[in-house]
Amino acid sequence: MKLNRDQIELIAKTLADVAKLLFASSVVGFFIPGSSGAVTILTFLTGAGFSVGIFLGGVALLKSQ
Repeated sequence: MKLNRDQIELIAKTLADVAKLLFASSVVGFFIPGSSGAVTILTFLTGAGFSVGIFLGGVALLKSQ
């Protein structure tokens, strides 16, 4: 199935929003130690890695248009 320009742009924006939510849920807790329990460095790095990966996927979709 071929996606049109508007569909690709919507998917890319959705991926950027998912990256922001993932970053907020897994990484921000690392900087606020008493708010949600202990967040390990592994959780921090994994959340940051996935956030960057998803965000770059959205940017790549926008550039491919």
